[in-house]
Amino acid sequence: MNLGLNRLGYIFIFFCFFYAGCGDPRINLDKSAVMTGLPGPVIPAAYLVGPGDELEIFYYINPGFFLSEYVIDTEDTLRIEFYYYPVLSKTAKVRPDGFITLPRVGDVKAMGLRPVSLAEIIKELYKPFLSYPDVTVELLNFNVKVEKLKTAVTTTSRGQSKLAVVRPDGIISLPYIGEVSASGLTCNGLSIYLEKLYRNFVSNVSITVSVLNARSNRVYIMGQINKPNFYEMSMPITLTQLIAIAGGFTQEANTHQVVVISRSKDGKPEARVFDMDDIIGKGNLNADPFVSQYDVIFVPRTRLAQAALIGDALWRFIPLDFTGSANYSLGGLNE
Repeated sequence: MNLGLNRLGYIFIFFCFFYAGCGDPRINLDKSAVMTGLPGPVIPAAYLVGPGDELEIFYYINPGFFLSEYVIDTEDTLRIEFYYYPVLSKTAKVRPDGFITLPRVGDVKAMGLRPVSLAEIIKELYKPFLSYPDVTVELLNFNVKVEKLKTAVTTTSRGQSKLAVVRPDGIISLPYIGEVSASGLTCNGLSIYLEKLYRNFVSNVSITVSVLNARSNRVYIMGQINKPNFYEMSMPITLTQLIAIAGGFTQEANTHQVVVISRSKDGKPEARVFDMDDIIGKGNLNADPFVSQYDVIFVPRTRLAQAALIGDALWRFIPLDFTGSANYSLGGLNE
């Protein structure tokens, strides 16, 4: 029994020394060129809007046009005048479905037409009933939705803009168009999307989105680091600076194999490996990469620390008599 325990002890110690002597674990990823030069903006063009972000939506509404070129919209009020039959003349408000109602001919679509074009259509519709169906269409009240939108988005301090916070579900709420999914879009992509939605209601509006407070500008660091967590970036941060913010390496950290996993341009994960001795040990700050939104940094253990971890697990399988109060030595039971 004691001989078996001695052998087990030899095997355990041999295994730990063998494992530790193999050197640090190597991660099979090619080292790519590191970023050098000046940092990019805190909120780059590729920044993806996410929950918690505070956005400002700017509305550029252009009311300038020639009345002859104006396109009739819903809620506009029109005056239809029949030269020779004034009894048929009437004032009509364009309904939400884009139509107006006229005597004898019923519903006529007005939305999307210029006044002169609508007049020609009405003239043709009345030819079967009138000998001289000459008609004019006058705009009495127009740009109604534009004025309503202006009122909804204009503030004394910020002009024609609206503040919006992205909810945890990625949704923002805006006048006229209601709830919109914003998460995962760049500012430019969200601007184009909102403009498309608004132009279903108001044709002469342009939208620009900017990020006031980037709460989704996060990086994640894990592994052998004293304070693994996610960190919000309010300024450009390098890998070395992030490690310092996260409390530095633990004693078990393999500083030669720090992995940075980023999102490539096509959205796929892309990994790079950095030897911190090249940056810190040699003082080569040009080799210190800037981390980006949603980067994941992993600091592995050294071989020696990994061996100690496995050794500790192995000790749990060794009978208590071998490690207990009995006096054992590597050569056998002490006399």
